[in-house]
Amino acid sequence: MANRNIKHYEFRTYHKGMQPVQIVTPDDGYYIHNFFDVKPWSPSGRYLAVLKLPFQDKLPRPNDEATVCVIDLHNQQMVELCTTTGWGIQVGAHLCWGANDEELFFNDKEGNRVYAYKMNPITGEKVRLSGSVYQATKDGRYLYSPNLSVINFAQMGYGATLAPEHSTPPPIGASEEDGLWRTDVDANRTILLFSYKQALELLPDKRDVEGARFTFFHVKINAQQTRLMQVVRCLFDNGRTDLRFIITMNMDGTDAKLALPYELWLNGSHHPDWHTNGKEILMNIQLNRMRFCLFGKDGQSFRIAAPFTTGGGHPSFSNDGRYIVTDAYTSEKEFLNERFEVPIRLIDTLAGTEQRLIDIWTLGGTDVQGNLRCDPHPVWSEDNRYICFNGTPEGRRQVLIADMSKL
Repeated sequence: MANRNIKHYEFRTYHKGMQPVQIVTPDDGYYIHNFFDVKPWSPSGRYLAVLKLPFQDKLPRPNDEATVCVIDLHNQQMVELCTTTGWGIQVGAHLCWGANDEELFFNDKEGNRVYAYKMNPITGEKVRLSGSVYQATKDGRYLYSPNLSVINFAQMGYGATLAPEHSTPPPIGASEEDGLWRTDVDANRTILLFSYKQALELLPDKRDVEGARFTFFHVKINAQQTRLMQVVRCLFDNGRTDLRFIITMNMDGTDAKLALPYELWLNGSHHPDWHTNGKEILMNIQLNRMRFCLFGKDGQSFRIAAPFTTGGGHPSFSNDGRYIVTDAYTSEKEFLNERFEVPIRLIDTLAGTEQRLIDIWTLGGTDVQGNLRCDPHPVWSEDNRYICFNGTPEGRRQVLIADMSKL
C-alpha cells in the first residue's frame, strides 16, 4: 500500500446472531462504508474501502476532515490513504472502486465545488477529476453524480458541507443547467447528462410541482451497467412535504422513463434499488403496511415481492433474485429487540421464510433517528458470500462483515 503507516490489528468476533461475523475496523475511531447499493470490496475482494470519521455525534463543518482508508482483509491491516472534506455522515465521501484494485474514487471539495479523485491505493498516486462521484461504472470509465453542493438541502448526510458563503439552495423551478452529471474518467471531462427540466417533462401532470426547487438525489446503476435510476426530489419553501419520483434512462441519458410517479411514492415509502435482473426496481412502499414492492423500469408490472412479510430498512436482492437482505430503522419498533438493537434480516422470497440473522446496536434507544443516525446499510459482496454492514457494537461506528456461505 502507498502509505507505509500500516496499522496491524486483529478483527474481533461479533457474537449476537449468526456466525461467523467479524468487526473488521479497528477500535481507534469511527468508521462507515458507503451505502447498501455500493460494494466496499475491491474487485479482487481482498480490500475494503471505508471512511474514518473525526466524530460521530455531530454533522461535519466545512473544514472537518475525514480519512479515506483501505483494509487488507487477508492480512488484517489498514492504511489511512488521505483526508477529505467532501463527505457526509450517512454515506461518507462516496468511495467507489473502479475496474481493479488500483482504482478508487472518492469526493473532496474546494469552495463551492465538489469533485472526485481517482486514486491508486497501491502507489498513492491520485488525479483530480472534473466532476464528482455518486456511483462509478464497474470498468471505472464513467462517474455519475447529481450536484453534491446542493443535495444536503434535500437531506443532510449525502453530499458535502459547504461554507455559508458557498451554500445556496437550488433555484425555484426545473433548471436546464443542472441535474445528473457524467464524468469521462480517461478524458477527465464532465457533461450534463440529464437536466431537472427533462425530468419535469416526464411528469404527465406538472401542477403539483409548480414552485418547487428540483434536486436529484440517489443515482443508481443496474448490475448489467445498461441503465440508470435517478431519484428526483421537489422541495417547497412553504413547509410542504417534498414530492419524490423515480426516473430511469440508458447510460447515455436516452430513453428516459417515469418509473414511479410522485402519486405512488406514498407517505413513508423509501429506498429503491435495482433488482439484480436489471429490469425491475425493489422498493419499500407503504400500502396497507410497509411492503417490499417491485415495478419495471418504466413503471409497469407493479407487484409485492414478499407478501408474507413486512418491508423496511435498506433492501437488496441476491444475484439469483431469491433472497432479500435488509436492516431496520430504530423507528421501526416492530423489528427492535429488548436491547433496542436492529436486525439484519434475510427474506427467502421462494420459500416464503424470514431469518433474523444478526442483532446490532446502532445508537438505538436514543434520539438519533434524524441526521446523526447510524444505518447498517447491508450490502452483498459480488459473489453473495458476504454481507458488509455498519453498526455501533461498542458505542463507536464500526464496519462488520458476515460470512453467508454456511447459510
